[in-house]
Formats: sequence, C-alpha cells, structure tokens
Amino acid sequence: MANEQIDAALETFYSGDTDGAETALKAIGGGKLEPPAGLAPLDEAAYWEGIGGIQLAREDAKGSAEAFRKMVELEEKGQADPNGHATSWGKLAEALAKTDEIDEAIEAFNKATQMKAECKAPTASRLNLTYSYAECMFRSGRYKEAGEQFDNAIELAKEAGVDDATMATLVLYRAESIKHKIGPMQASVRVQKGMQGMSPPPQIAVLEKQLEVEFQQAIELYRRAKELAEAARMPEDFQLQIQRSMSEAYHDAGRYVKGVMQRKKLIQMAEKQKLDPLELGYMYHGLGESQREMGQVPESIDSYRKSLSLKEKGKADKVSLGKTWYSMGECLAGGQKWDAALDALTKARDLEQESNAEDENHKVRLKKYWNTLGLALQAAGKEEEGKEAIAKAEAL
Repeated sequence: MANEQIDAALETFYSGDTDGAETALKAIGGGKLEPPAGLAPLDEAAYWEGIGGIQLAREDAKGSAEAFRKMVELEEKGQADPNGHATSWGKLAEALAKTDEIDEAIEAFNKATQMKAECKAPTASRLNLTYSYAECMFRSGRYKEAGEQFDNAIELAKEAGVDDATMATLVLYRAESIKHKIGPMQASVRVQKGMQGMSPPPQIAVLEKQLEVEFQQAIELYRRAKELAEAARMPEDFQLQIQRSMSEAYHDAGRYVKGVMQRKKLIQMAEKQKLDPLELGYMYHGLGESQREMGQVPESIDSYRKSLSLKEKGKADKVSLGKTWYSMGECLAGGQKWDAALDALTKARDLEQESNAEDENHKVRLKKYWNTLGLALQAAGKEEEGKEAIAKAEAL
C-alpha cells in the first residue's frame, strides 16, 4: 500500500538518510518527486511532508514552504489529528522563516501554538514549537516578541522538568533578547544626556528607570544561566558565550567598571581554553573600549595593542584591523602623543580604503577616519595637511 511505503520513506528521512528518502519517494511517484494520483488526502499530505523535509534539508526553503503548504491543506481536508496538524503548521512556519517571509511565518507559528494549546498537546511538543517560534522572532530582530516567547518556553520547560542544560539555553537566550532590545535605547539615552547645552527631555528619566529594571533582569538571567551551565557541566564554549554576553551587557549599560572586570574574566576564560587568536583579538578590543570609557587611557592603549597583535596573528580582515587602529589613535590623540596618534589614524584610514568593503557603513567609517586624521594633523601643527584631510572627508 502507498501509505506503508510513504511511512517507510518518512522513517528513512527522519533517520537522517535524505538521499534514501528521496529515492523511496521517487519510486512511489513513478520516478518523479511528486505524489501519484489517487492518494487519500492524509497519504498525499504525508508525501508532501517528505518532499518539504528533503527540500529544507537541502536549503531550498522556498520549495519546502510550498510543499508544507500543500501538506497542511491536505491534512485539513483529511481531518488530521489536531496535535500532528499543529506540528505541521510549525514545520511550515520554520520554512517560511528561512525564506524571510517573517509575517507569514509568525502567522503560522501563532496558529500552531494556539492549536497545540487547544488540543492539550504534550508539554514537550509545545516546548519545541515555542522555542522555534522564539528563535524566529530573535533572528528577525523582534526582540520584545522573542522575549515573550522565551518566557513561555521557560514556563513550559519547568512544567516538563527539563534538564539543567536545556534550561540554561532557554534562560541565556531570554537574557539575550533583553540585551538586544535595550542596547540601542541605552546608547540613545547616553547620547541625549551627553549633548552639551541641551537638557534631556523629561521622558528620558522615565525611560532610564525602565531600562534599569530590564538591565537588572538580564543580568540575573545571565547569572542563572551560568549557574545552570556549570551544574550541567556544559561545554566551555557555551559558558564562554554567557560570560561574553554578560560583559557586553555591562558595557552597553554604561557600567564600565564592572564591564572591565567582566571582560577581563572573559579573556582569562578564553586564554585558558586556548581560543583562536582572532577571537581573543576581538575580546581585547572590547576590553580597550570599556577601559577607555572608564578613563583608563594607558590601559586602553595597551589592550588595543594586544588586540592588534592577536588580530594580525589571526589574519583579521582590514576593516577589523582599521577599527582597532582608529580607536588606539583616538586614545593617543587624547594624550597629545601626536606622532603615534597620526601613525595609528593613518593606518586606520589606509586599511579602510584598501579593504574595498561593500557594507553600508564603509563610507561612514572612511569619512570619520579622514576627518579625525585631519583634526589630529591640525592639532599637531600640520595645518595645511589637516585641511586637506578634512576636505577629503567632506567630499566623501
């Protein structure tokens, strides 16, 4: 019977043999990867499930979404089991998310989660779907909505009695959703409060209080994730990820003293794990940023030098090297060490120019590098060269 053959093909696919599943489905389809005529609706739905799974495994998200659409339509026609039908809507949602059809994916996830709740599906099944929903929101930059879904997933995880490793992952990504949500707002508040000659609008104080509450929530979640990860003896790279995120959260919140402490601890962990030089280079650059904000300029310069050494060893791209040379140049200029500052700023400009970067911020960086170099040249007494550099910046 076709039903038994299709079931066997699906079992082959879910065992990890994509090629074998495709061969089996083609045999059922008379040499083509399409369902034969005369199948019952649920059998045809199962066939499309196999096609959708194969296409998704081969990164054809658009084809997969089309197949899963046919699957859910046929399941509705054949009055499929509600829990299984909800799972199918979840498969469609995941495929749509990979095609960047986020609004349609969210609609499908909403339908799937609602159906799971209505049919009182097993908690583990609801947890898996909710986690996928949260991931979709997170990847699309909808951090508030992602946080809400991660909260739902955490409650379901508690109900399901998951292990510490699973809970650590959920708690970490809940914290990440908060950090990504509030980071840009924290930066905006600092800019507005730092504007000379202008009083920040009254609502800034209200926003600051709201951000402080969310920041503290994120920090507590990072600490909880760390405790769970240690209890579960999770891989060191996962624990390093928690430490990195927590140090970034302190920096983003303007807590530079603790940011320095957390970034130093991060570097200690990374060096103990013998992390790739390039990754260490990024970490030292981050430490330099926090030290600079604290006013520890000599220490910041030292961190930038270490960053450059490690980045060069790790064969960093020119844009990344340029950013560190520029940051170090600004610090040196602040200390009126003009020769060293001009050398660093010139290297930053040259690296950015040579990079031929295609990202949208390439011109912004280049303009900034030329302008800062021009100002430094003027401050160092090289008036004409400085004017030429500033004119170059204005022409970009």
